Amino acid sequence: MAGTAHWILRGVAGLALMALLVGGGALGARAWAQTRNADAFAIPSPPGIDEEAFLRIGGVDQWVTIRGRDRANPVIVIVGGNGGPTGSSMTPFVRTFLPWERDYTLVQWDHRGAGKTFAHNGKQVGPELTFDRLTADGLDLVDQVRRRLGKRKVVLLGVDYGSTVAVKMLKARPEAFSAYVAAGQVTNTTGARERFFYDRNLRLAKAAGDADGVAALTAAGPPPYADPQKAKAAQAVAARYRPPNPKGQVEEVLSAPHWTLDDAISIRPAGLASDQFLWPEWKRFDFSALEGRIPVPVVMITGEDNDIDPTPLAKAWLDRIDAPSKVFAPIPVAGNHAMETHTQEFLDRLNRYVRPLAVKD
Repeated sequence: MAGTAHWILRGVAGLALMALLVGGGALGARAWAQTRNADAFAIPSPPGIDEEAFLRIGGVDQWVTIRGRDRANPVIVIVGGNGGPTGSSMTPFVRTFLPWERDYTLVQWDHRGAGKTFAHNGKQVGPELTFDRLTADGLDLVDQVRRRLGKRKVVLLGVDYGSTVAVKMLKARPEAFSAYVAAGQVTNTTGARERFFYDRNLRLAKAAGDADGVAALTAAGPPPYADPQKAKAAQAVAARYRPPNPKGQVEEVLSAPHWTLDDAISIRPAGLASDQFLWPEWKRFDFSALEGRIPVPVVMITGEDNDIDPTPLAKAWLDRIDAPSKVFAPIPVAGNHAMETHTQEFLDRLNRYVRPLAVKD
């Protein structure tokens, strides 16, 4: 369903319109917000680290940020994936992850075809953009980070579609990782996830006595939808039962350090351009490749009501895989965006279940 696209594509689609409407005012507001945030985002060095740069990864300049208040802390490398198989940029969300920087050094990455990397490289992608290429790039990044920070191992955190690349990285080079954090693990085909989304909304509409909603969903029927009007009707009902979504994301992107307005506006075109190459591969993706043996401890931290990357399907995957240890730590009253809407609760679970694994390395 087109409506299941994540907030970054919806939110940043409005950035271009915002720029057209306010013109230079957007630039002034962005500059003011970046100046205002400079002190709040500042990290004392030493012992902290605050580095942002284009690193040469897989032969391409790719945007990477490294932030944390103590270099001795465990390192978490985040493989983002909101917005479709290309994923989208999470590097602008400095404010969201500030609480984590006390206990961890966070490495974020705009992979090829996403965010500032896309904007920096001529706003073009080509057929080299494959899941295997993203996996190789991710491993290259991890090797550079380990050398830069003097770490034998790092924690890998996979978000939504990025979780598929993350698991491929784990299986390819387990010795580089102390633990894997699955945050919205994608484990099934798009069709299976969309059917879950439909069934969930129909169930909630019935439980709420929402006769209009039940009628609309029944008339539309389950996806996929050849008729855009049926998809629109189903999405209108789904909006009534959406789990918590983060607030202020557009402002956070616009005020992110080292981000320009053009970078922000490029996020959606990046997804559209990259999807030309990744969507066909995604439709053929072999999810059985994500199962079997995962040679590092796995901690699943996800919203208890994740309707996009369904929690029950992710939990079933966790039960099926073979790993040295497995923890299921859902966050109540949270959905697909638990990291943003319940940042402290997510951090509490990291510290309880992941940090003891990471500090040993």
